[in-house]
Amino acid sequence: MGIDDRKKTAGAAKRFGKAAGSKLATAAASAGRRIGSAASRAADLNDDGIVDRNDAAIAAKKAQKVGSKAADAAGALAKDVARNDMAKDAAAGAAIGALVAMPLPIVGPAVGAAVGAVVGVAKNLRSARNPGVTPMGKRKGKS
Repeated sequence: MGIDDRKKTAGAAKRFGKAAGSKLATAAASAGRRIGSAASRAADLNDDGIVDRNDAAIAAKKAQKVGSKAADAAGALAKDVARNDMAKDAAAGAAIGALVAMPLPIVGPAVGAAVGAVVGVAKNLRSARNPGVTPMGKRKGKS
């Protein structure tokens, strides 16, 4: 292969690379325009052809409705959980565990709360199995 052949091959490779780069740039630009157009259509909530403050107001109202429904559902769930003795015991155990574990540098309050919640649930399960046994602090006649 001579020097002229190498130059021809290099020139062909260079032209091929430019053509491929140009095609990729055109495809990327076209995809960008299509994505932008789709996003604009999706954000145009009142179908007037432009994304403006009215669309933002509609989006805010929808978000408020969804948030309100979620808050109502969470409140109902919280009420149901608050009636459950096991949940009360777990919450009490978690609070105590977090307080006890706060000064411990490796454990920390999160781990202490988790351990306390497990202890609270175990206490609840143990008292559910043995209903005649009362906890030590609640015995009658002892002060």
